Amino acid sequence: MNGENSIINDKNDTRARRAGRTGRLWQIDALRGLAIILMTVFHAMVDIRDFFGFADVRYFEPPLMYIGRSSAVLFMFVSGVSGRFSKSNIKRGARALLCGMVVTLATFIFVRDLYIRFGILHFLGAAMILTGLLEMLIKNERVRQIFMYAASPLSLAAGYFFTRMSTRLPFLFIFGITTPSFVSYDYYPLFPWIGIFFAGYAAGLFVRENRDKLASVRAPRPIPALCALGRVSLAYYLLHQPALIAVFYLFGLIRDRIPL
Repeated sequence: MNGENSIINDKNDTRARRAGRTGRLWQIDALRGLAIILMTVFHAMVDIRDFFGFADVRYFEPPLMYIGRSSAVLFMFVSGVSGRFSKSNIKRGARALLCGMVVTLATFIFVRDLYIRFGILHFLGAAMILTGLLEMLIKNERVRQIFMYAASPLSLAAGYFFTRMSTRLPFLFIFGITTPSFVSYDYYPLFPWIGIFFAGYAAGLFVRENRDKLASVRAPRPIPALCALGRVSLAYYLLHQPALIAVFYLFGLIRDRIPL
């Protein structure tokens, strides 16, 4: 029996090392899965209040607001880390940006007054493309790392000022400078948030250099479920809101038919 367990453990360790060499680390998938859960909880609160009126859930105030922010920050940081394992951050970013435009179109059709102009997918796509361009421009790894160390806090600082500015130009919202009438259900401009992405990209060098060690660490028992979510994060993001709305719609129908 011990021999069988040893064989199984050896196989698991081999899979873990292989995952590390190919860039698939359970730690990254698990963090992305955690971000998905936080996002789902937050968006469920938004739907309950804004779309169905089941309860006056004040999701835009602490502590619920922190759930949404934590989810977004996790997505940004982990996406930055994952950039170190990508063969092409430009292609990766183009795919995310295209999905973001699908979200823009869908929200423009259904919630035109508050449609998403530059949400988390738009941000991640743009950040990945910019990172890919930087990789082409700055070939030296050490110089690129120094750039990331400097750009991360500077981006956060720029965002502090940009988000307090106002303009009449309609397209500066990408950088965090908005018109007085600007509204959007989901809004993550490049500044300050690209500072989080750059911090993740900088940390990703350490992760990449130590991936064999990280891959050899066995995941605790509940973690594989988080990893499974993390591996399908983009598809989940696109589908979770329609699924939530369908669930709440059915709940509303059932509630209306059950006498209290």
